[in-house]
Amino acid sequence: MIWVFKTTIKNKRQVKQIAPILNELLVSPSKWNFDLEDCDKILRVENYKIELQEDYLIQRLLIAGYNVEVLE
Repeated sequence: MIWVFKTTIKNKRQVKQIAPILNELLVSPSKWNFDLEDCDKILRVENYKIELQEDYLIQRLLIAGYNVEVLE
């Protein structure tokens, strides 16, 4: 499953701050990456963990202090 999110993450320092959260939630071979040059600061997630729901990932990043919205 591939998810694409609009975020308020602005720089590499912030990516490093939430990397442990994303790494904890996602299992190999799942992958994630950011496009910080895009105006929507895109987070792209390839999720292979069936139990993980988009809403839970969004909630965890909200708790960390970042807004995250699903891009259609």
